[in-house]
Amino acid sequence: MHIGLIVNTRSGRNKAAMLADRCSVVLNDRKHTVIRVDPHDLSVSGDQFAHMDRLIIIGGDGTVHHALPQLIEHQVPFYHLATGTSNLISKELKMPRNPAAIANWIEQGGSMEIDVARLDGVPFLIMCNFGMDASVIHRFESSRTSSGGFRNYVFPVAKEVFRPQPASVQIQIDEEQLSAFPSSNLLIANMRSYALGLNPCNHADPTDTKLDLLECWCGSTPVWSIQGLLARCRLPIFRSRRRRATKIVVTGGSRQSRVQVDGEIARTPSMPDGILQPAQEIQVTIGHDRIRATSVPNP
Repeated sequence: MHIGLIVNTRSGRNKAAMLADRCSVVLNDRKHTVIRVDPHDLSVSGDQFAHMDRLIIIGGDGTVHHALPQLIEHQVPFYHLATGTSNLISKELKMPRNPAAIANWIEQGGSMEIDVARLDGVPFLIMCNFGMDASVIHRFESSRTSSGGFRNYVFPVAKEVFRPQPASVQIQIDEEQLSAFPSSNLLIANMRSYALGLNPCNHADPTDTKLDLLECWCGSTPVWSIQGLLARCRLPIFRSRRRRATKIVVTGGSRQSRVQVDGEIARTPSMPDGILQPAQEIQVTIGHDRIRATSVPNP
């Protein structure tokens, strides 16, 4: 097989580079051809993708996120060897990190189709968020000095505790207009996996061509903290609503709302800074794009 490797060498404090070398050795020993792809220059790698049988993405969830346009276009079954902080995609797909096991998946596994959603036209795989969770990501990215690790979120979370930034949005779901909470935390999920194992949309399924929406009234830090605890314990969240849809229109309310997608600032064509402005309208959709992931080997 011709097997591509996308390696984010910054991920996992250089663990990605080490795992890439180990995978290359195992795959070469099994007579496969390994093709290295520059993760920072995917736009010129089209010819390489066209000749791949499988693709291994080594890095965090963000590395997969940035490869989505190529995965959609070329439909190469991918494998996520996770070296990031949360590693939500590999957890969702139950992909191991051992190079020998990876080779077995590549050789013996089939492929499964996965839905890809779009936020303002930008593809995403896991979820997008408007509100305090997104504000933490914005704070993290603006102060980031080293790669990954939950310790790097301590100060962004602390800042959010003392200066919370809940969302102010209005929502229309498949033509149904919902009454707006004055302040909220809005999550739109394609996968159930979420940071710290909270999994607030625990029934989200990336193969059902539906988005799972959870909007919670959230006007203060104590409320935000309690809601996180309830999600962690799989208990009902007070003053919240859930919906499933294929199209969600989000309109900015009385103030700016910070937005994140797949754990990164949502830099989209109409939100280059990842901030939804008052009265600004964007769409979140699913059902048009799919990608292929390497599936569990046959027993």
